[in-house]
Amino acid sequence: MTSRRYTSAVLIAALAFGSAVSVAHAQDTDLGSRFTLGVLPDTQFYSRYSTPDTGNLYEQRYGSEPFATQTQWLVDNQEELNIPFTTHLGDVVDQSPVIQEWEVADRSMQILEEGGMNYSILPGNHDITSNGTPTRFTEYFSAERAAGNDTFGERYGEANNESEFHIFNAEGQQYLVLALAWRADNAALAWAQSVIDAHPTLPVILTSHEISNIDANGDIFLSDSYGQGLWDSFISKNDQIFLTISGHHHGAGYRIDRNEAGHDVVNVLQDNQMAYQGGNGILGLIQFDLSGSSLDMTALSPWVAAKPADSLNQFDHLIPEGSGDSWSVDMDFAERFDGFAPEWTIGDENDPDYAVKAREIVSAGYIPPTIEAGDLPVNNDDFPQVANTAVHWRPGSTTIDGMQAQDGQAVAPGAVIPDIANGDDMVRAELNIRGAEGSQATDITYVAGDTHELSSDTGSLKWVDPAGNSQRLNWFETAADAAINSEDFEDGYTFETFIKIDDAFDGDNHWMGAISRQGERGVIAENMPEGEEPPAALAVSSLRELQWTTVATEGTTTGTSNWSHEVPKGEWLHVAIVNNPDTDTVEMFVNGAPILRDVIGAEGLATAGEAWLIGANMWEADPANPWFGQVGETRIVHGAIDQDQWLTARAADHGIPAEPSGSTAGSSTGGFLGVFAAITGIIGGAIALFTLNHPVINQLKDQLRSFGLNF
Repeated sequence: MTSRRYTSAVLIAALAFGSAVSVAHAQDTDLGSRFTLGVLPDTQFYSRYSTPDTGNLYEQRYGSEPFATQTQWLVDNQEELNIPFTTHLGDVVDQSPVIQEWEVADRSMQILEEGGMNYSILPGNHDITSNGTPTRFTEYFSAERAAGNDTFGERYGEANNESEFHIFNAEGQQYLVLALAWRADNAALAWAQSVIDAHPTLPVILTSHEISNIDANGDIFLSDSYGQGLWDSFISKNDQIFLTISGHHHGAGYRIDRNEAGHDVVNVLQDNQMAYQGGNGILGLIQFDLSGSSLDMTALSPWVAAKPADSLNQFDHLIPEGSGDSWSVDMDFAERFDGFAPEWTIGDENDPDYAVKAREIVSAGYIPPTIEAGDLPVNNDDFPQVANTAVHWRPGSTTIDGMQAQDGQAVAPGAVIPDIANGDDMVRAELNIRGAEGSQATDITYVAGDTHELSSDTGSLKWVDPAGNSQRLNWFETAADAAINSEDFEDGYTFETFIKIDDAFDGDNHWMGAISRQGERGVIAENMPEGEEPPAALAVSSLRELQWTTVATEGTTTGTSNWSHEVPKGEWLHVAIVNNPDTDTVEMFVNGAPILRDVIGAEGLATAGEAWLIGANMWEADPANPWFGQVGETRIVHGAIDQDQWLTARAADHGIPAEPSGSTAGSSTGGFLGVFAAITGIIGGAIALFTLNHPVINQLKDQLRSFGLNF
């Protein structure tokens, strides 16, 4: 029976990550000359949140640390994937003065050393000092330590410019890795030139913390601040440099540029720190397919594979699926190297496709999470009624001139979002006041039925694109004497809201606010840092992070912020922030998933005694940074409550009947058809999957044959 359950689980897993095994190389069984280069992009958050000062957050939540898991996986698989060398792209830590972070990095990189994996490392902007004094980077990753690598050549040791070179052997040939410090200065570049000049026949892989950047469309370009200048003055002039790899700018992908010799240079960007959990343990593997004439990048996360199954959620991706995450580019190595290494040849053609092999290894035994959609609400009262609810605004019940708003109707000034808990309603403010310009009555519309699927509210409000006009402000606010204005939540709080960032969000909309508390921090206390900021706000950064920034009543009372990962746009998000005085924490959850950058040591919500606002951020006591997207129901409750009491739960879970009224989301016929369609889809997917000639599928077939099932 145990074996049968296991087989079913493997079948479900194979169906769930079919795209991970059905890659371009999946049916390529030809042997060739190949090797793999390991890539460790920005590890700063891994170092920061594995420290005692941050509550050993990774270990506490998942029983492991991503940084150490990455390096151990590389060591464990260096022979099977033919990895002769690994590169670290800098930003080893997040806060260079914090010794605990360096200790995390120290022990994580020591795993490579003890496992016989040669590596290069370089300082990113988070690893250096601003005054040119000796850095912790040199203290923990000295030239003497670097010399422990068999591949080590030399270290350029000037403070904040620490650079090094290595020469590794792969498939009978030598390759030079030139690891340049963050924005290496002219003296460091002169040293780098001397290294290339001393090795005129070696292909060069250049790594640095910043070379490539990425735009809002996912297109890679050489960064204006450093990369373009480095290309013009150094990379393009050295034909031996055929590959550059950098981090710093959040995203992944590549571009191909033509150097002065008329040859291609592949410029790679990999920085996953804005992914879930500060990068979620994603690393890069670049396969050099010398026989197949290609460079093949595979991004994967051994840490996701190692996480407890019950901790996985919709943001965990074993093999990221973005177009820039894994890719392949053509490169005729012999032709590319002919101008400086005419004797270069491929090695013995006895290597499998390591890109496929890496996917097989990381996927072995992994079962993707089954994401429970949750019970859908049966009517607009189907949510847990929680004692001590301070306020519950429901846009679905918005009224215009005392009448229920209708789908597509403009919600003009004077319209009301009711507070169904205590009557602290919100009213749309008059147009073009308090510095607003260009606002129109039609800038906010009512959208019936468009809500998060787990919200029981009946509608939402949609804010128009301000079209680059940061003063096109439209907001709702509570009355000046509303009771909620003076609430300080010294007993803790649970804040919930449903928001949708418009799919057209771009850099013009950064720091837009969904919900704010009016007033200035400077009014709450003298000498308050950033005193022009509001006492509380939920905003969206230029990197599409959610920021919950507040002033606490106890603990750290000078302002704190929770930060999410890069959240999706064009999708409804449930955001919950839970302040628990018993644990002295402020935790953020997005669609039920815990985020990484939480707050320790803050309680309550300090107030300037002014109104709450929906639809904008605040600056210097006036609305600023207009919202672009939709806002659904929002609730604030005294104290920390569990997820089974959130707005995404159902009333029936708390003994409160929620009888369906009118048309509901589920019926017996619809349920049967849905199940039938799901079963049909699974069967069809299984049949298609079993036609593949792939080791994972073949192993699964063998297991099923042992039970008398033949394919």
